[in-house]
Amino acid sequence: METAILSPLSNMCTFHCKGKLVFLSYGGREHKLFYGKGMQYLITLIANPDLYISCANIETIKPMPQRVYSQFSSSNEVQIHQLEVQSSFPSIPLTDLQTVKEVKQELIRVIDTLAELEANCDYAQADDIRDQYEKLVQYLEQVYKPEGKIRYFPSEGKKTKKRVLRAINRSLEDIEKLEPELAVELKNSLELGTILHYHPKIDIEVLGY
Repeated sequence: METAILSPLSNMCTFHCKGKLVFLSYGGREHKLFYGKGMQYLITLIANPDLYISCANIETIKPMPQRVYSQFSSSNEVQIHQLEVQSSFPSIPLTDLQTVKEVKQELIRVIDTLAELEANCDYAQADDIRDQYEKLVQYLEQVYKPEGKIRYFPSEGKKTKKRVLRAINRSLEDIEKLEPELAVELKNSLELGTILHYHPKIDIEVLGY
């Protein structure tokens, strides 16, 4: 990151994309930033104010995302027609209730057998049964919550959200190191969740995007 002093003609904020770099102008100062994924996501939101974009969508958008919606003249028309790519993915359970029921029944059988073997001092056979018991218990702990709910594989949607938000926040941190006031304004203008939204509170111009 590099900083240069510009002629303080105005406090207008400008993001100027040039190849792998972004030149940020604010308060008469210019900073050079790397145009990584997080910065691309952030600039996509700034360049499309008041457009709701899912984390799943923003990962697929290339520079000049308005081309995706070229048949519509404004962001409002996109929202009116409710156009979007799939924004969420169904979670997949680790198991099913029938399997859990069968494992529990087997566990009860194993516990009864283990108690009988120990009562008869058949410790060698009991050790083998105890191994089965530990494997069944371990399986249930992995797939079944104590409150009676089946665990799920981490959904692709959650992983995508985590990846996108981490990248955006990293870019905001880079901006905060250079222009703390601007970073606060951007954070106050952004809604970051499964759905991303930028509602501008200051004038920002995006060039070369």
